[in-house]
Amino acid sequence: MRFRTLLISCLMAFGAFAQEKNAPTIELGAGLTSGTYTPFWLRANQYGAVPTKESYGTAAVAWSDFVQMNKRMSWGYGVRALVNLTETKADVLLQEAYLKGKFGIFELQAGRKKQIQGLVDSTLSSGSYIWSGNALPMPMINLVVQDYWAPKFVNGIVGFKGNFAHGWFEDQRSDVANFYLHQKSFYGRLGKPNWPVKFYGGFNHQVQWGGTLKYADPTNSSAHNGKIAAGLKEYLYVITGQSMNTVGADTAKYGVNDGWNRLGNHLGSVDIGMEIDWKKAKLFFYRQSIYEDGSLYYGNNITDGLHGISLTRKADQGLLKVVVEYFNAASQGGSGSSNNIGALRGQDNYQNNSVYREGWTYMGHGIGTPLMTLDSETDLSPGDGVNFDNSRVETFYVSAMGKWGENEVAMRASLSNAFGYYGSEFSSAMKQFSIGLQWQRPVQIMGYDAQMKAAVGADRGLWKPDVIGGNVSLVLPLN
Repeated sequence: MRFRTLLISCLMAFGAFAQEKNAPTIELGAGLTSGTYTPFWLRANQYGAVPTKESYGTAAVAWSDFVQMNKRMSWGYGVRALVNLTETKADVLLQEAYLKGKFGIFELQAGRKKQIQGLVDSTLSSGSYIWSGNALPMPMINLVVQDYWAPKFVNGIVGFKGNFAHGWFEDQRSDVANFYLHQKSFYGRLGKPNWPVKFYGGFNHQVQWGGTLKYADPTNSSAHNGKIAAGLKEYLYVITGQSMNTVGADTAKYGVNDGWNRLGNHLGSVDIGMEIDWKKAKLFFYRQSIYEDGSLYYGNNITDGLHGISLTRKADQGLLKVVVEYFNAASQGGSGSSNNIGALRGQDNYQNNSVYREGWTYMGHGIGTPLMTLDSETDLSPGDGVNFDNSRVETFYVSAMGKWGENEVAMRASLSNAFGYYGSEFSSAMKQFSIGLQWQRPVQIMGYDAQMKAAVGADRGLWKPDVIGGNVSLVLPLN
């Protein structure tokens, strides 16, 4: 009798789990371009899924599951794999493959999982400065507080969220092998969730560190004998961002660059925001300030950053959201030099690095905002490398989305000016206009609930030959 009671209790508890299981799907599609390059707003911020060049065919399989065990515990997983076929190659990508488990306010994630870092409109932004969803997700272990947590003793007036992660960069790079990502963020909210006005602020900190050089370094400027130290002590230096010069770093162990500076390539953004919540709409203002080489501390790159306004209607039909942004990375601390310790910073050369020479990239794509383009993404310079040859740029951007019946439509448009880089400035700004239109709606295919998607885009300007293109895909359930 006791055994039966125990068994029934266990079954009842199991049956009480809230399970949100998404059926596996397959997506089949193709993209066409009139020139060498894919239109900008058809490939940017797609987590590395859309080729930068050439027309292509694509097939993807996705599957995810989520189980709510009780009020405090849940777990889930997700997988998305795809293959892109062009005239010259076939790329097989594991875009997502993760496990996650949550207990209380903390969620532990392991694997490749899509993420965005920074205060920004997460659906229509041109891209968060430091981590936009432009590159393939990086494998990492990530401890995260997803939602703002408000301790009871502050009565919900102040909330906090953030993350702490360790990741692995790819070994296929031409610059450094076997190196790591350190990532952390901390953001606060002032105001209860139901207050009409709330304020936000915080920062994120990203570091490329460790590894073995793939290029010759006879002067040991980048690493000592080709090896970048990556022990526990070095990890603590990375986490704290402590200057190695202040701790008397041993130049017999560290490269000159690290020994007189910080260990690794440190970069990120300091963000502020304000939200006004009305009965029928919500307005969100945000600003991301760039830090990388001390210029923000001295205030001489204060004009650089991402400035945005997002207006969201609380409705089911019609125009639902409009986002306007201005991105500026033209100052970079000015044309001054930071060769002397203590001098005002300048010529920051955002997201490039003298040690990790492919810069702030993963699998050939910029991790941060797509508005700062790589040598391989434009014809602004004669090369075809993985480095940011167009980081001094400013962009005016607008986007909108809406729903009419079952048709969902989104538009993105940008006007950008490229200025070259310090020491090789263009005589006048090189302009580029890009636009993309996306549409999707549910359809019935042989009795199955499917999703039809299509997009068109065009680029016109001086960054590359004018191009127009489009793509279409069909998402089908596999059950």
